Amino acid sequence: MAEENLFKRRRFDSEQSCSTRPGRHFDTPPIEPINVDMGGTLFRVSKTTLTDNSSYFESLLSDRWQCEEKSGSDGESSPSIFVDQDPKAFEILLNYMRSGMVYLPPDDQYLGKKTLMLAEYLGTHGFLITVKAITMKNISRRDDYLSDEVSEAAQFDVRFGSVRMAVNKGILPLCFFPPKDDLKIISGGGPDRIFHASKSVLTEKSGYFSRLLTANPEDYWKEEYISGENPDVMEVALQMLSSPNSAFTTMTEKFHSVSGQNVKFRHFYVQAILTWLDKLQLSVDFRDNCVQTITHTFNA
Repeated sequence: MAEENLFKRRRFDSEQSCSTRPGRHFDTPPIEPINVDMGGTLFRVSKTTLTDNSSYFESLLSDRWQCEEKSGSDGESSPSIFVDQDPKAFEILLNYMRSGMVYLPPDDQYLGKKTLMLAEYLGTHGFLITVKAITMKNISRRDDYLSDEVSEAAQFDVRFGSVRMAVNKGILPLCFFPPKDDLKIISGGGPDRIFHASKSVLTEKSGYFSRLLTANPEDYWKEEYISGENPDVMEVALQMLSSPNSAFTTMTEKFHSVSGQNVKFRHFYVQAILTWLDKLQLSVDFRDNCVQTITHTFNA
């Protein structure tokens, strides 16, 4: 009995201490669940999750709306909302509202577009700011933001107008994802051959590929380029951009593979390579180095 009285006294003292401790509140109202019927799929979400992340729900779930709903309810069922939108897109946005993680499906461009449109419709501004900032970083091919997310998003708005306009132009959701550096080049001048080249190298050293891959923001996300050039010529020209020594080896092997090392073939082959290098629009110094390598190989 003495132990029981001691336990009750400690519990009472503890409760008194908690109730008077500064900064602690134990009268917080319970979380209000809201039934959101999104296009026929029911989501049960707390009111604060919706109102803290969406201007649409913030307006809809105002105190006035809440009072009107409660006055007509039986006190047991949760308020319900119907929104005639895509439930899969809303599920992505709801995950953001709950976790703060911004995600778009990389393998489903259509769902990505619907998610962006729904985010704009619901006024999920935090989600959209991050999407815009990441897109600007990717388009500029930077590893990090130049400033904060809000400033990057403002630059996005200046350049593209809105998320809807960016979707219509093909910028989003494509450019939200980092571009691949590899470009597959298909040479169709004869039997098709496939080469792979670095986009960063191509745009740095070739004016032709720089315009091809940067004329429009989404162009850098191209994964394939088709050329009518002779594959043997294309091979050497691409090697010149990334590895001149490899180009030297390839040309030497090609020369020796021709019976009798036909001089006419050498002239034709070298001229074709030089013509393609001119098309690539290289810098003067880099082109001179390429020509020197080719001439050395031809005379070897």
